[in-house]
Amino acid sequence: MTRPASGTTLQKLLSRFHFGITLFAVALSGLTILLAGITAMRGYADRNIELAAQLGAYGVEPALVFNDASAAREGLAPLVRIRGIAKLRVLDDRGQPLTEWISPSEDPAPLLTRAFFPKPYVVTIRRNGSAIGTIQVWGDSSTLIDYVRIGLLAGLACLIVTALGTIVMARRFEYELVKPLGEIATVAHDVRLHRRFDKRVQPLGIAELDRLGGDINALLDELQGWQGTMESERALLAHRASHDALTTLPNRAAFDEQLAQRIAAAERSGSRLALLFIDADNFKAANDRFGHAAGDAVLVALSSRIRETLRERDFAARIGGDEFVVLVDPVDLAVEPQTIADHLRTAVSQPVTLPGGELYRPTASVGVAVFPDQAGDAAALLTAADAAMYADKLSNRTRS
Repeated sequence: MTRPASGTTLQKLLSRFHFGITLFAVALSGLTILLAGITAMRGYADRNIELAAQLGAYGVEPALVFNDASAAREGLAPLVRIRGIAKLRVLDDRGQPLTEWISPSEDPAPLLTRAFFPKPYVVTIRRNGSAIGTIQVWGDSSTLIDYVRIGLLAGLACLIVTALGTIVMARRFEYELVKPLGEIATVAHDVRLHRRFDKRVQPLGIAELDRLGGDINALLDELQGWQGTMESERALLAHRASHDALTTLPNRAAFDEQLAQRIAAAERSGSRLALLFIDADNFKAANDRFGHAAGDAVLVALSSRIRETLRERDFAARIGGDEFVVLVDPVDLAVEPQTIADHLRTAVSQPVTLPGGELYRPTASVGVAVFPDQAGDAAALLTAADAAMYADKLSNRTRS
């Protein structure tokens, strides 16, 4: 009697082959999506830390000028509510700590934090071109851990579904398996390389792979939702980093950028622009007399009146406690820049009703400098306008 040749059957060989290839492809797809998601979320988290540091730098700048630790803590107050920040530290110009804040929440994944946030993000705070201190921001894993946990669970679910489905798929032709898996790999490829979180796995005609595609689509839905949330938060932080929180006017950083851009444009076109430097008179005395809430109301009123006097293409910003700047661009040849300054003084001097019901009539000193008549670059133009403002302030004191 002839004994059958020993060895495996073709059916078993194909079954093992299909099982191994399917398991590998799906695991690679799931890992690719997971890594792509972590990379994207880490990028958004890094950007949020950067914007938070810039926002904190603006908030603590006045405190560094006066070396006021209490004011520095107040300047950091908006940052302590942002998720993903573990520690904040403000250093003065000598590198000595002025104030520090540490999150009371426990880091959910210290290893993940050390891997993604090994060192703080540091922003040097400058005033009038000189460094007056630094702010350091440490991130933690709280914005990433939820994604990692869900991603691992979803990946595990995908692998379980695949393991069950390969028992049936092993008896099908290779083409029937390669084509749907190729579509899944294409989606994973687009997600990894192009951050196409809007891509979805289409129905494949195989129940197991359709369930797998559904799990991947669910994971992509979550990634797309997180991406939208992170973009919204990034836009909000970007707005806060470039705008004054009280008056909603652009801040010093936004002004510097606008001034450089508009001077470059004026040089190309041969046009003129005017810079008006506005400083509220006796604001500190009024603030001390009526209180900080009244002082804030005066600043908000001043910023509103400044905006109302400008044309749509002009630009206004708050660059200090009671200091504002205006870019009139371009300067109308028929209108003297000093006329614009007089108009601003008149608008600012209207009475303001304070929170306590008192009437307060603010006044302001205004200095004007014109590019390129009085200065040939941004720094010189700002210096000239500042000097003109102080001259106007001295003149006002002499008249009074």
